[in-house]
Amino acid sequence: MNKVIKNGAIALIHKQDTVENGEIAVVLVDGFDATIKKFTKQGDLIILEPQSDDASFETQVYDKNTSLKILGKYVGKIEINK
Repeated sequence: MNKVIKNGAIALIHKQDTVENGEIAVVLVDGFDATIKKFTKQGDLIILEPQSDDASFETQVYDKNTSLKILGKYVGKIEINK
């Protein structure tokens, strides 16, 4: 699923409302859809880039007219070997 967080892993998120460019963040889009992606801000644009091997996950680009809220920053993961 993801180059950083594999299927079955638990993502550890530090609740905060800002992140730096290049950090992985949990972002709420339009108050409804939450996603975990690499965050970049360029001027008025927010770019959310998947860290995935799955080509169906596309980079998302939003302008200032889209409601975005940073919920937290990815800080680690817990993986359980079966």
